[in-house]
Amino acid sequence: FLRAPATTAWDARLSSACLCDSSWPVGLAASQRQEPEWFGPDCSLRHCPSGDDPMTEANEEDCGGVAPAGGSVTGASGAVGNLCQVDCSNRGLCDHMLGKCDCFEGFVGENCGYQLFAYNTK
Repeated sequence: FLRAPATTAWDARLSSACLCDSSWPVGLAASQRQEPEWFGPDCSLRHCPSGDDPMTEANEEDCGGVAPAGGSVTGASGAVGNLCQVDCSNRGLCDHMLGKCDCFEGFVGENCGYQLFAYNTK
C-alpha cells in the first residue's frame, strides 16, 4: 500500500494546553478572579498576591464589566464584584517562579499594597 508523502507533520494541527489549578475561584461571576493562580503553557508559573494599587483612585481589582484577557467566545465580561488579578498591587515585581512579590521602595506587604510614610523627625 503506497501513500503520498506528507507535506506537514502528523501533529501540525494539534494543540495542547493545560487547565491550570488555582486556590481561588476562577470565572466571571462576583467574587471570582478572571485569572487562575497558576498559569503558563505548562502551568508552572504562579501569580503573586493581588491588591489594589495604593497610589491610584481607581480600584484596579474591579473587573465588573471587563472582558477577560484574550476575550470570550460569548462576549461575556465580568459581573459586578468580579476581580482582576493585579500582581503585587502594581507596586512591586512578581517572581512568577515563587509567586512572591519584591516590593518597590516605600511599599510593603505580601502584595505590596501598603505605602510607608516618612515622617519628619526634626
